Parts: sequence; structure tokens; C-alpha cells
Amino acid sequence: MAATDKPTIQVNIVAADRPVWSGTAVQISIPASEGSMGILADHEPVMTATKDGLIKVIQPNGETLGFEVTDGFISFDSNKLTVAVETCKDGVDLNASAE
Repeated sequence: MAATDKPTIQVNIVAADRPVWSGTAVQISIPASEGSMGILADHEPVMTATKDGLIKVIQPNGETLGFEVTDGFISFDSNKLTVAVETCKDGVDLNASAE
């Protein structure tokens, strides 16, 4: 199977003051209040609180995006993930590879 055959999730990340990022992903790692939570396509529906930490979004092309967030919540259903947080610092470099 090719990596591009992986099912995807539609992701929307919003902070209290602005939309942060919207796109597709094959995997997301969330700093949930009970501990780190990974979400893949077809995950069971879930709504949970988040804590301060790092959200990692793995895109279909393999690139990983990072977003430092503060408290909020996530809602996931039908392969659609909404992340709503108080504040978010985007542009965290997680692709430390030599070019």
C-alpha cells in the first residue's frame, strides 16, 4: 500500500482570537487532559478537554506540523476534528531534517 492510500481526517484548529489552521491529516496527536491522545481516521467519536501542550498534525505527504496550545477542547466525529483553544502558537518546527 502506498502512503497516499491512508484515510484522512479534516482538521480545523481555532484559537479564541483567530482561525489557526485547516486541512487534512492522517494522524493527530492531542494533549488531552487525561494524557496524550492520538487520533486516526475512523476513530470513535470523542469530545474531551485539552491542556497546555503540543498538537502534532501529520499530513498525507508525511510532513508534520506543530502547534503549541493552551487549554481548550476537541470534538471528533465522522472524520472531522475541531480543536478549539484559548491561545495557539503555530509554526513549531518539527521537521528537523538536513536539506
